[in-house]
Amino acid sequence: MSRLPKRSFRGWYLLPVALALMIGCRSGWADAWDPDQPDLICQNAFPDLFGDICWKCIFPIRIGGRIILDDDMPDNVDTQNPDDWNPSDYLCTCSHTDIGIYLSFWEPARVIEVVQKPNCFPFLFGLDLGDSLNIYGAAGTRDGSMGKAGEKSFYNVHYISFPLLAILDIITGEYCTDYLSDIALLWFSEIDPTWNDDELSLYINPEASLFANPTAQALCPVDCTAASSGFPLNSLSWCAGCWGNMYPLTGNSGLTGSPVRQTSLLASRLLARLARNPVPPIEYDTSGAYSKCGGIYRPILKKSQYKFSTLFPISETEGKCCHTLGSSTFIWGDRRNIPGTGEFQIYLMWRKRNCCLKL
Repeated sequence: MSRLPKRSFRGWYLLPVALALMIGCRSGWADAWDPDQPDLICQNAFPDLFGDICWKCIFPIRIGGRIILDDDMPDNVDTQNPDDWNPSDYLCTCSHTDIGIYLSFWEPARVIEVVQKPNCFPFLFGLDLGDSLNIYGAAGTRDGSMGKAGEKSFYNVHYISFPLLAILDIITGEYCTDYLSDIALLWFSEIDPTWNDDELSLYINPEASLFANPTAQALCPVDCTAASSGFPLNSLSWCAGCWGNMYPLTGNSGLTGSPVRQTSLLASRLLARLARNPVPPIEYDTSGAYSKCGGIYRPILKKSQYKFSTLFPISETEGKCCHTLGSSTFIWGDRRNIPGTGEFQIYLMWRKRNCCLKL
């Protein structure tokens, strides 16, 4: 595992690259829109930074392992995962000159929006690029693939940088803030041909074939129980708790009926997919014993370092308003769906950070 460099990165540079790919790589996916698919409206769903965000999810905040701010929020301490680490010392070093104190908190880092209409970005104030850029993106529905009824669902997924702490200048420090400092579109499935095609995805993630058997799937209820009562089991990397199977790492799933469960599963698949990419390092380990100086690359998703809160269509703002990866949607989410107008979901991802805050 390699340590991540600290740098500024603007995801918007991907847009001209995507345009070039779309112009030069026309394929059969250009006709993915189904004429019988009902019109899908691209809504503006940018949140109210104070009314729609559960700021309690940042808790607990620890200094040197001692809680200084807490609101009875879930934290990955005393879990069944041996790789869940929390510092007990006060002082830390990142170089001969960088001396600081250990700081632990949950950082609001990314937004994941899961939509039916391709090239529609509700979080980006309802930006709709239309079907002029529709190459690999397909119109999806919660009960069918590519606009057609069936026994599986399909959604497009967008991954957006949203470092709230850096934007609001709440917590600063070279090793305790994200290397991205503004809102940026980092990845969207419409430019990725493997998001629609399970067979094509298998060439990139061949380990998926290892978990497509009853024995491996029989262990996923164990992960479901662990996630619903606390945090998921990192050793069961092919399971997404109660949400389903992490593989294949595509937008197709055999789940129908619950848009919240379907979209949550695809959000976790996206994180697992991005964790595999060493360049650029988009998803990485920010909470391990060797992550104090900015995080390290980890090709297997560390599921226990994530919490989520719903931003749209019905935001999570009351009670324990953030949930762990794989926790049962009966507990927190199935009521957060509006048929007809709110059948896409936007999630704010909170990532655990154990870092060295320079003095």
